[in-house]
Amino acid sequence: MRKRLSHLCLSTLGLTGVSLAHAENIYMFSLATGIAPRYEGSRDYRPVVAPVIAAQFDNGFFLSPMEGAGYKKEFANGLFVSTALDYDFGRSDSNRTDLPGSNYLKGMGRIPGSLMLSVQAGAHVFGTSTISVTLDQPLTHTGRGLSGHVAMTVPVLQTPTNQVDITGSIHAGTGRYAQTFFGVTDAQAANSNFRPYSVKGGIDSAKVSVGWTATVFSPRWSVHTEAGASRLIGNSGDSPIVQKKVNYFAISALTYRY
Repeated sequence: MRKRLSHLCLSTLGLTGVSLAHAENIYMFSLATGIAPRYEGSRDYRPVVAPVIAAQFDNGFFLSPMEGAGYKKEFANGLFVSTALDYDFGRSDSNRTDLPGSNYLKGMGRIPGSLMLSVQAGAHVFGTSTISVTLDQPLTHTGRGLSGHVAMTVPVLQTPTNQVDITGSIHAGTGRYAQTFFGVTDAQAANSNFRPYSVKGGIDSAKVSVGWTATVFSPRWSVHTEAGASRLIGNSGDSPIVQKKVNYFAISALTYRY
């Protein structure tokens, strides 16, 4: 379930939800810490520590660790659309603190980072629940292929100082995407300990997470904590580079908003 800032596990941070949905300029500064797998399918984990900046402007423009820099339009009937530019850092074949990757992938080579264009459409359903479809198109290193996901977020608790959400999503990609991140070419097999492996496009993973946002100190301060699991599906999960089909993640962020 790859987002452009997934190297920091910030795809789980959820800083752009209800708190940024008002018609005013809002700025948020956070310090996030947590744990994430070294790459999708890794059995090893690494710590995550990162400062985060997010902003929502009253004209619809936003800056988000989840979605990048872009524009969102909401309609009176509950529908919304957005487009954004962001960056996916790719994957390394060695242990690094700044990139996904692992020594286990030695010989697989680097998947280069890409400037990404994301287009999203969705709707508010059943009150404040949301469902959305997002497509991610690389603008550089386009050979890595197109991917996207369908997600649904359901609030299960809402009080003046606490909100708990459950989010589920399904991710899919083209054949190029699947081969880039889960396949093994003949050349890669010759340089590594993996056998050649071809992957077809389609659904490759599913994820579920629970997020809790609590107001602390004052209305300007909050703590967001999120934890969940993702599972690789189908041919992607059977890839020889996959050590564990199920990965877990957790992250918590202290946020100041003004």
